[in-house]
This record gives sequence, C-alpha cells and structure tokens, in this order.
Amino acid sequence: MKTQILVMDCKERGPFWLGLKSDYRILFAASAAEGMEMLSENISLVFLSLTLQDVDGMEVVGRIARKYPSLPVIITAPCEPEEPCMCREAFKGGAQDYIMKPLKAEEILRRIKTVLAGKDGLPPPVQVSPSARSASGEQYPGIPSHLVNKVLKVKDFVSQNYSDSLSLTAACKMAAISKTYFCRFFKCITGHSLRSYQHAVKIRVAEELLKDKRLSVTDVAIMVGFNDSNYFSTIYKKYKGFPPRYRRVSEQEVGRSKEGLSDF
Repeated sequence: MKTQILVMDCKERGPFWLGLKSDYRILFAASAAEGMEMLSENISLVFLSLTLQDVDGMEVVGRIARKYPSLPVIITAPCEPEEPCMCREAFKGGAQDYIMKPLKAEEILRRIKTVLAGKDGLPPPVQVSPSARSASGEQYPGIPSHLVNKVLKVKDFVSQNYSDSLSLTAACKMAAISKTYFCRFFKCITGHSLRSYQHAVKIRVAEELLKDKRLSVTDVAIMVGFNDSNYFSTIYKKYKGFPPRYRRVSEQEVGRSKEGLSDF
C-alpha cells in the first residue's frame, strides 16, 4: 500500500496537489473540518496551510498534535516577512517542518523524503536494529526479547518525535522497566545513551534542513528542538566535527578550513 499523505489547503490548490506525481497517495481536503475527518492512523504525513478559511491553521496544528502526537505536520505558508515567526510558533505547537509558497513539486517531494526519513531514525551502529518492526525477531545476547521490544519502542518514539526531548523518567515509564535496566539495555541495543541518541537524531535531521538556504541556523535549531542556537551549534560540532555554518560550503572548502575549526 502506498504511503498516504493528507493535504489541507484551499480549494484552488487542489489540482496542484492531486496532480503531484510521486510514489505517495495524496488525499486532499479543502477545509480543516474536512481534513480532520480524513485523519486516521493510516496517514503518514500532513501538509497544512496556515491560511485555511474555516479554522486558523495554528489551531489545527494543536488539534492534530493532540489526536495523533506522533504524526508529522509540514506547514505551508505565504512567502511574507511575518510568516517565519508564525512558523516558529507552529513548531512549538507540534509542526515538524514548513515550506513557503509558491509551492514547487520538487521541493515538496524533498521535504516529504526528509520528514519521513526522520521517522525511521538513524542508521544504527553494529548490532543495532533500525526499528522495532524489523528487529522483533532478532536476538540480543543476554536481553530477553520482550525487553528488546520495550527499548525499541522508545527508540522509535525518539526517532519520530525528534523535535521533542524525552526525559529518562518518561522513557522508563514508556518502556515499563527500571532506570538501571533501561539505561543498560538502551546503550547495548542502540550504541547510545538516551540523551546521546536524541542528539544524534536531531543532528541527522538538521543536516538535511541545512541544505535549504532559506533557513537560518536558528530556524533549523528550533525545528529540531533546540531553543538555544549556540547550544545547537556546540552539539552539531560535537557530532560532525565542524559547526553548522560549514554545512553550507563545499566539501573542498570545508577541507581547507578544518585547521581553523577550533576557533569557532
């Protein structure tokens, strides 16, 4: 079955969305009311216009987040000076990405790929399963299978909700195991501590977002869940070896500049 994507936008843009050539099944709603009725667990991604006629788009973001907290939402907004501020508010409400109008098919497909890739998490280290679904039958020496599934449930949650920060207490409650066992098994299965894995997921998504030159480093930091862009830069450099600004220069320029990276 094709991945289903729901679009909530004005009626005039219906032909554009429904005519989009892709490997996905596009469902279109011309109003928030219609779109909320079409929402289901089968929907993998939502494109939401901030300028819907029946309900304010910001309110719809909240409704979706409350009903389907793990469902990613991409905001579509007019290309106007005040819109980035509105989009940042939408991120706080639960949105995971935004795209400015006029819409272009190539850009939309790239954003879809980026967001859906974020749901799958990071390529795992040695002996690490990419997801609970594919690992359900695998065996980890010394770890009962039911505990493996509990830990992978948390891992998948972190991958799907990369803009949030899951506390150790909340993760243990989700897995229904003690902190001692959770920390030991999570590190064994993923190769990371919980905090380290959350940072690694955020940085992987940030790498893709930084390719969009319309987004500032601060924009990207907020989108992946960092309130402080300086802290984001510190974590990014820790994982990539250079600050996020260097992601936007050519590999050759990065190579020539590595000697001076410590100055940033």
